[in-house]
Amino acid sequence: MTNDDRLESDFAAIVGPDAVLSGDDELAYFSTDLSFEPLELADVVVRPSIVEELQSVVRVAYERGLVVVPRGGGMSYTHGYTPGDRGAVIVDMRGLDRVLEINTEEMYVTVECGCTWETLYEACRAEGVRTPFFGPVSGRFATVGGSLSQNAVFFGSGAHGFASESVIGVDVVVAGGKLITTGSSAFDARSPFWRHSGPDLAGPFLGDSGALGLKARATLRLVPFPAASEFASFAYESYAEQMASLAELARVGIAAEIYTLDRGMHDQRVATGFAFLDEHEFSTHLAVDAADDAIARAQIEHLKAIGKARGVEIDDAIPRGFRDDPFAYAEGVLLAPEGEIWLPIHAMIPFAQAVELGERYEAFLAANREVLEEHKVTLTVLTLVGHTAFLFEPAFYWHDELGQFRLDKISPEARERWAGIPPDPAARELVLRLRRELTTLVDELGAVHFQIGRYYPFIDELDEPTLDLLQTIKAHVDPSNLINRGALGL
Repeated sequence: MTNDDRLESDFAAIVGPDAVLSGDDELAYFSTDLSFEPLELADVVVRPSIVEELQSVVRVAYERGLVVVPRGGGMSYTHGYTPGDRGAVIVDMRGLDRVLEINTEEMYVTVECGCTWETLYEACRAEGVRTPFFGPVSGRFATVGGSLSQNAVFFGSGAHGFASESVIGVDVVVAGGKLITTGSSAFDARSPFWRHSGPDLAGPFLGDSGALGLKARATLRLVPFPAASEFASFAYESYAEQMASLAELARVGIAAEIYTLDRGMHDQRVATGFAFLDEHEFSTHLAVDAADDAIARAQIEHLKAIGKARGVEIDDAIPRGFRDDPFAYAEGVLLAPEGEIWLPIHAMIPFAQAVELGERYEAFLAANREVLEEHKVTLTVLTLVGHTAFLFEPAFYWHDELGQFRLDKISPEARERWAGIPPDPAARELVLRLRRELTTLVDELGAVHFQIGRYYPFIDELDEPTLDLLQTIKAHVDPSNLINRGALGL
């Protein structure tokens, strides 16, 4: 028996032989994210289904000196789970998918971290509650643990911030299989109802890109499911007017979602039936939630007055459609209406720098317009509010071979239509180069990032005392540096 055979046998003894994958196609599938920049293939994929199995898998891998990489729904585009080392073990977390407790008296939910946001949302809604942040658009596939590791934004973010801001506590498996508990449940016989009892030990494990441990369970706050929601949309003819209005809308703090689309995204939406966008360059869309219809109407009227001061009110079909079925648009995250691949970057920027960022972006677009047109590559921008900062997300679209992961996530009709799109290495090379250049552009303006993975610069930009603290924490929970080595640059 070879060492590889013994390793697979050891893992099979923990999770069962059907939950250990080692075929070439399987390893390629689980080792590749959406970035089109493959690193290394894992040696084996292991799929635990209970927390105790997860602990044992991590312990065995650590004893063998193997890098352990957690993988959730696979929606990373920043090498969040793409192994940087040969000989890695990918742990597919999706078997830990149970909603363990919905406590509507103390207003928290405890969930295993392989659960998708859609599953969690539906389970909570049945009890008349939801989490304040209740998922990214990709929540049909994206898992709670993946979003807490990378951080995520969209539904509920205008009023409640990012995924991490809804967290009360997390249970994390670290080196050797040890389970660390944070929040009030770390104390004997305490329920997981409170986060800030003493130092906030949950914080270091949120947004860590899985570099500090594998999230097993999470407890999130709950809020009542809104009895009423209202929507509004506005159009603007200039980026400066749109961003000034966006900042004013955000500062009020009552919109659950606020996001903007540019001309490129309008063209995509027009192709899917939203013809009213065709005559506008920029648009902003928002939703409010309230305890009754009267409050919701009063709030939306207040926001409409702000939006119409600089723009014009238009049909609210975009935000209303998102809320009618929050996670139905997951296919649209991966592909544009004609099967074009989506590959973004993002940047968190203060509102004060919005106009300068727009000017720099327009200059970048003008400088590269000819080569983009030559290779039939388009660029669009989504802007989204998280509290009083904004997320700037330019995305590249182009026709290229979709690959098995994307094909698995789209409808049978779309799969039949687009499975035969041939590879376009020249366009792909251009996109990857310009994506790096655009990342440098936003970083020069002082952007910060979530979903850092192995893509965005991080440790090189930290001041020395802060970096020393982070490295000390990493050394304590992972002394051999085997937990998702390379994530965050660690």
